[in-house]
Amino acid sequence: MGNEESEYNRPLIHYTPEYGWLNDPNGLFFDKKEKLWHIYFQYNPNGSVWGLPLYWGHATSKDLVNWKHHDLAISPEKDDEGIFSGSIVIDHINTSGFFDDSIDPDQRVVAIYTNHDSNEKQTQEIAYSLDAGYTFTKYKANPVIDLNLTQFRDPKVFWHKQSNQWIMIVVKSQDFKIQIYGSTNLKDWKFHSNFSSGFYGFQYECPGLFEVPIENSTKSKWVMVLAINPGSPIGGSFNQYFIGDFDGYNFAPDDTQSRIMDIGKDFYAFQNFSDVEEGAIGLAWASNWQYGNLVPTTERRSSMSLARRYTLKEININPETKILSLIQRPIIPDSITAVNSIVKTSFHPTINNILSLVAQDSTGLFDFKLRFKIKEKRFSNQEKITFDILVQSQVQDNEIDTVKVGFDAVISSYYFNRAIKNKNFENEFFTDKLSTYMEPLSYDDNNLPVFELYGIVDRNIIELYFNDGAVAMTNTFFMNEGRYPHSIKLVVNNEDSKFEFEQVSLRHLTN
Repeated sequence: MGNEESEYNRPLIHYTPEYGWLNDPNGLFFDKKEKLWHIYFQYNPNGSVWGLPLYWGHATSKDLVNWKHHDLAISPEKDDEGIFSGSIVIDHINTSGFFDDSIDPDQRVVAIYTNHDSNEKQTQEIAYSLDAGYTFTKYKANPVIDLNLTQFRDPKVFWHKQSNQWIMIVVKSQDFKIQIYGSTNLKDWKFHSNFSSGFYGFQYECPGLFEVPIENSTKSKWVMVLAINPGSPIGGSFNQYFIGDFDGYNFAPDDTQSRIMDIGKDFYAFQNFSDVEEGAIGLAWASNWQYGNLVPTTERRSSMSLARRYTLKEININPETKILSLIQRPIIPDSITAVNSIVKTSFHPTINNILSLVAQDSTGLFDFKLRFKIKEKRFSNQEKITFDILVQSQVQDNEIDTVKVGFDAVISSYYFNRAIKNKNFENEFFTDKLSTYMEPLSYDDNNLPVFELYGIVDRNIIELYFNDGAVAMTNTFFMNEGRYPHSIKLVVNNEDSKFEFEQVSLRHLTN
C-alpha cells in the first residue's frame, strides 16, 4: 500500500487500474493450465473519465483479490473508435481453426467484442491470442455479425454442450431485445431467437446467460442476466436476472418475475467467468452511470466488485411463499488475514455495551459477520428496536466520517446510510439511504427468528450480504480526503435490547 494521499479512495482488494478510467468487466476467464484468473475491462488510459478511444485493459490474479496489471489487450484502429464490451471463450477443440498443436487446449483464447466505429456503427468482431490472452490478433474477415446498427453490442459467448454449438447472447440495446445466436466455429453465426422481459429503462446492456447449480441438488438452472441504464427502479444503473431453461435455441423463463441481482447503487454490467473448474463465479463494475464520472479520485477512477460464487436456492419472501433465487457469496481467499479482531459468541448487548475495534495503523480494510436472533415475536409499531454497525474514519479537524449499516426488528429490515458531508463531492443522485426487507434465515427451537449479516469494507466500498447471500447490496462511499475507515463498532439503540447475538466477528484485515 502506498502513502495515504496517493491511495485516496483506492480499494486494496477490489480491482482498480493503475491510472485512467475503468468500467464494464469484459472477457473474464480462468486459465486452467496456469491456475490464473484473467479480467479485461472497458478502459480509457488517457483520462479518469469515460471517453474514446476505448480499449480492453487487462489484469491477472492467482486469488481474485491481488491483481497484476498488464499492457493493453485489444486496441481500436482509430482515436474516435472503441473496443466495447464482450467476452472470452476457450476454444479447446479449435473449432475456429486459429490454433495449432503448439497452443495448449486450455489456452486457446478467443475474444468476442463489439467494435464501435467512427460512424458509431456497432458490429461484433473476434480476435484470438497465441500467448494465453496477453496479446491478440484481430480476425481478418471481421465483423462476424453486422446488422448495420448503432445500438447492437456486448456479446457474451459460451459453449453449449447439449446442442454442440457456441452461443452468443447480444443486445439490440434500444430495441429491448436480447438476441441469441449460434455458431460451430465462432466465425459464422445464425440467429436463433429473441428474449425480452423485465424492466426496460432506457436501454438493455451487457447481457449474459450461464448455468448455475441448485444448492443441495444435482440439478442446475440457466440464469439470464441483463443490465439496465439509465432508468433502473433504484436509480441509474442496475442488473436484473431471470431463471429458466435453455435448449441452445430459446431461453424459457420459469416465471415473469424480474429479480434484482444487487440492491445497492454500485453493481453494474455483471459478467461470469468462462472455463471455471466448478460452479459459477462472476463480478461487476462497482459504480453507477448517474455519478461514476464525478466521484472524487486521483489519477484513476472506478473499481470492480469482489468476485462472487453463485448458486440457486429457494428462499422465503414471505411466510407462505418461497422462490428460487440467486445466492451470492464473496470469495475471500486465505491471502486475506486478520490484523486484529473481536469475536464473541452468545453476546447480549446493551446500550452501554459497545463492541469497538479500532485499528492503530489502519489498512482501511475490515469485515464483520453477525448471526443474531430477535428475542420477541411482536413489537409495537412505534417502538425502535435497532442495532448499528458503524464504520468510522480517524478523527481529523475534530470531525469523523461515518458509514452505517443497521437492522430494525420492528419492520424486519436492514438499512444502509452513506451520507457523508464531503467537502469535494456532492451529488443529488448519490442516494445516501437504502434498505431492504428480509424474512428470517431460519427459526430456532423456540421459533424465534434468526438472521445473518456479512459485510466487507475496503476503503471506499462496502459489500453487504444478507442471510447467507440471499440478498446483496454494494455501495461506494467517499470520506473526506485524508480519511478512510479506521474503526468498526456494534451499537444497540435501546436500553432493553431485544437482540441476542449467537456470533459476532469484527476484523481488521490486510492483504
